[in-house]
Amino acid sequence: MTTITADCSWRPRGVVRLEASEAVSVPRPRDGEGALWRAASVAAGGLAAARGPVEPAPAVGPSTWRDDGVVRPWKRQLSDDKRSVLLSELLLRHPELVAEAEEITSTLLVVGNDQKLADEITARLRALRPSGPVSVDAGQARVLDALQPYIDDLTWRKERGARRAAADIAIAILLGLHGCRDDTDEDMLLVRMGLPGAADDLARAVYKSVRSLHLSLPSLADECPEWAWYEKS
Repeated sequence: MTTITADCSWRPRGVVRLEASEAVSVPRPRDGEGALWRAASVAAGGLAAARGPVEPAPAVGPSTWRDDGVVRPWKRQLSDDKRSVLLSELLLRHPELVAEAEEITSTLLVVGNDQKLADEITARLRALRPSGPVSVDAGQARVLDALQPYIDDLTWRKERGARRAAADIAIAILLGLHGCRDDTDEDMLLVRMGLPGAADDLARAVYKSVRSLHLSLPSLADECPEWAWYEKS
């Protein structure tokens, strides 16, 4: 009789096994709750993902659920309306998740005060000071570096379905730039670059960078009447 010894040390290529201190704690479903558990991931757009990307937990067989909030092919098959229904049903069955859902709503889906954010951006731009002679290209690079955290934030929100909040941040960036158009302080980088033209050119650059996200941006005819190019776009 031939004895066959199974090698159980194999695991799928590319799977990184985390140490206990690094592993993500993901509650496993009880018997009969597997479908609901998967639905929760889809409906909420990934409750864990709202806190930012995390390292994946060790894979256990084929799965469509991922810690970064991306669920394939489930997520592609569900419309926004269906996700809303699933989320409502989930919260009805698991009221202990309501507080966490409200926290996610306040931190991910809503920009508390877009005018306050615009004022914050204007103040940050006014704080930029030239260091020696200023070229337009170098000046634009410094301003865009200062704006990049806001662009990253709106991109992150849009990728997680918070399109309205992403659009609010995009508008705040544009309004922040517009708020600098009439500044005259010679110690400001933007003034040295030449206002209002420098602010207008940067606004076009920001608009071009977020246009690929296909956000629904409101009219700024009242706030920025000088920007006819924006209304035409």
